[in-house]
Amino acid sequence: MASNSSVVQSLMGGAGELSSIDPSLAKLLNQSLRDKLNRQLKGDAFASSELLINHCCKLVECLLANTQTHEQLVDYFADFSQSLIELYQSLELTEQETTHSYVNATGLVMAVKDAVSTVNDIYRVKAFIRALKNTLDDAESQSSQPLHLVYPACGPFAPLVLPLLCYVKKHNTYQRPLKVTLIDIQPGAQKVLNRVVGSLGLEHSVEVLCMDVMDYQPSQPIDILVIEAMQHGLSKEGHLSFMRHLAQFLAKDAYLLPKEIVIEAILAVPQREFVEQWHEQARSHSSFINAKIKAERINLGPIFTLNLDTLKQMAIMPLGNGYDLIEAGQVSIPHNVDDMSKRILLLSANLHVDEQEQVAQYDSGITHPLADMSVCIDFKPKASEPDDLLVKGGDKLKFYYKLCGMPGFLPTIA
Repeated sequence: MASNSSVVQSLMGGAGELSSIDPSLAKLLNQSLRDKLNRQLKGDAFASSELLINHCCKLVECLLANTQTHEQLVDYFADFSQSLIELYQSLELTEQETTHSYVNATGLVMAVKDAVSTVNDIYRVKAFIRALKNTLDDAESQSSQPLHLVYPACGPFAPLVLPLLCYVKKHNTYQRPLKVTLIDIQPGAQKVLNRVVGSLGLEHSVEVLCMDVMDYQPSQPIDILVIEAMQHGLSKEGHLSFMRHLAQFLAKDAYLLPKEIVIEAILAVPQREFVEQWHEQARSHSSFINAKIKAERINLGPIFTLNLDTLKQMAIMPLGNGYDLIEAGQVSIPHNVDDMSKRILLLSANLHVDEQEQVAQYDSGITHPLADMSVCIDFKPKASEPDDLLVKGGDKLKFYYKLCGMPGFLPTIA
């Protein structure tokens, strides 16, 4: 699909890239490198465990507060992130350990150097930390038996869990024993995780495993599953494959974070949606969505809902050669839309982490709408691609989810 792709690609790559990460946090790495150079020249060691714990607890206090400004969050994230980056750099991992990325049977395995930036995704971390605190509060009142928390594909910093565990340990918040299993397939991530866990004083309750999530078989049921292994539009990474594998090990009353993921299909004009809507914003966030531009969208409706109930009901359609499909929803393309040929199909994820906390559209990189450039509605592209799907008003789009090394949604004409 040639006519609209240049607009999307020009925004999604290069100097104009739209990001939910605050620009001041994105610049931390350069400053951290300068600080590391200065310390080496002076013969100083990297920041102490006490400083890391202090930054971690202050961050969690801010995240759990009933009110906090974005500027306050940026300040606390900056301190915590810089401490973690300094720790990461002090390990002096090999180039293979930091830069190696690849695709396996379930999806993309990110390079460690790319995964370190997830700690700066403020509103993703905030929603999960607050939801996990709510979960631990609820679990504390239910029983006194030990809890098993599993966080697969957690990356080098496990940012959705470790900050709260540090805070809980310092304040001796809960009586119910908690065992935590962190899993990542990257050896470099395991090395960093072990150092972070030790620096936070959590080594007695946290186990770090370096393995493929699909090979994990716990010795005790999983009471809390914290999982976020996806990119926008529930694409690229193995989130759904991991959930299907781990579901068999969940305790009867297990907690799942996020509790539910909803994928919606939208038709929008890319120039309006991705360019004009953000040209005066330094970052993206749901609170910055332009009401007029939002009203111009054509909302086709939800195509996929992922929670514990739907997970149990999924029917797999094996296609062979490592490709399986899961049937998703169907939507109708409206008739007689004047600018339909200018619109593209977007798939947008909303994460309901628990009943109170969510990661809404544009709050995080994982909730930016994903453009499917293969769907051509009411026009035929001048430069066609092998996977172009020619659609016209009145057609019905049927979606399937691909379980393979390139996971994501496959639209078809019903």
